[in-house]
Amino acid sequence: MRHPAKKLTELGVAAIKPAMPGQRDEHPDTILRGLVIRVTDKGRKTFNLVARYPGSSNPTRRAIGEYPAISLHNAREEAKSWLLMLRRGLDPKEEIQRVRAENLRKRANSFAAVVEDYLEDIKTRQRNRHSEQDSREIRRELLERKDKAGSILWTNPWAKKPIADVTDSDIAELIGAIRDRPAPGMAYNTWGHIKAIFSWAMWPERRQGYGLVINPTQHLQPKHFKLSKTVSVRVLSDEEIKAYWAAATALPYPLGPFYKLLMLTGQRKAEVSDAQWSEFDLKKKLWTVPPERFKSGQSHIVPLSEDALSLLGDLERFSGDGTGDCLFSTTKGVKPINGFSRAKEALDKAMLEILTKNNPEATLPDWVFHDVRRTVRTRLSALRINADVAEMVIGHGKTGLRRVYDQHQFEPEMREALDRWAAKLKQIVAPPGDANIVKFPETRAS
Repeated sequence: MRHPAKKLTELGVAAIKPAMPGQRDEHPDTILRGLVIRVTDKGRKTFNLVARYPGSSNPTRRAIGEYPAISLHNAREEAKSWLLMLRRGLDPKEEIQRVRAENLRKRANSFAAVVEDYLEDIKTRQRNRHSEQDSREIRRELLERKDKAGSILWTNPWAKKPIADVTDSDIAELIGAIRDRPAPGMAYNTWGHIKAIFSWAMWPERRQGYGLVINPTQHLQPKHFKLSKTVSVRVLSDEEIKAYWAAATALPYPLGPFYKLLMLTGQRKAEVSDAQWSEFDLKKKLWTVPPERFKSGQSHIVPLSEDALSLLGDLERFSGDGTGDCLFSTTKGVKPINGFSRAKEALDKAMLEILTKNNPEATLPDWVFHDVRRTVRTRLSALRINADVAEMVIGHGKTGLRRVYDQHQFEPEMREALDRWAAKLKQIVAPPGDANIVKFPETRAS
């Protein structure tokens, strides 16, 4: 039975009596046309909206929700939204299902989930030499930080948010917190990772799947976080080089020899740490870094000094099942060494002990492995090596085909440069008459 329309109230709805046995009662609302509450003979009350829905020329009713799970106020608000959809030609049922599916998709596409997709993708990039380091930094700074025992120290509060809901304010707050640890260098790196993740997620084939409409990093710059890229000019002094070499001598394989080859050749850390025996022609005294491992994507030759050859000759060559080709490895050559943070701390400690042995006031300012490369390049200039040749030695030569052919054209000059540097290095680490002689690889006869 349909009752006369009247203004429905919360108290009035609560007081409505059950319908007669076998019947349904309807109580229309005068505040919102089309809204009715239906009551069964068992006293069950359901809000409905009577309207013309797409696909039907006659008014029909659809249930909004059961009272008291949904209040009168909320039923009116929901009915209003349905009427707005109908005016736009949308079916509320289909639109509600679409929104529900969208919300489910957003929850599945949390920032953390997208990060995992991103990390899987960068593993497949041929020229990404830093994917493992990037992965460690991203997990530590953008997902969660753990102590050495594996206990969680910190979790990113918005890691579980849908990536589409991450805001520029979220990002700015996180970067600011890292900067204020203080760790401005890591804050700058983390900002670069965040920007790369969102740029990757915004590619057309991914954007729709992740529900991204805007990139929250697009209007942010390092200056907004009071950050700037630190350009290092650090060059190791003679005493620091001597301490470095002595510390490397005291360290067993693989780190000790790795540190030494880094200093003898001046190549990038990853180029040395990931080196494989197949890249070396010991008869020709030549190391060729393949394009997939070199920054410019082209091969790079490194003439080997006698001291470098001697060092290589002392390395263990793995052979047999379950072994690999890597020079520096803790897995019998299967995988190259990685994760240098703790090893660097130990190296710093050993160098400082050596420096303070003769001078208790000595200090060891912060330095990074790339400073070894800069040191070699600087020392080549001090040895009056032609600037173009010195640049070729460390892989800063010309681009394109000319770079490839020029390397081989100037191989004798590059070899002479590294030979002269090896001789100078020997003078630094084991000067004549020094009572504290530092072990240096014995030079083999040609």
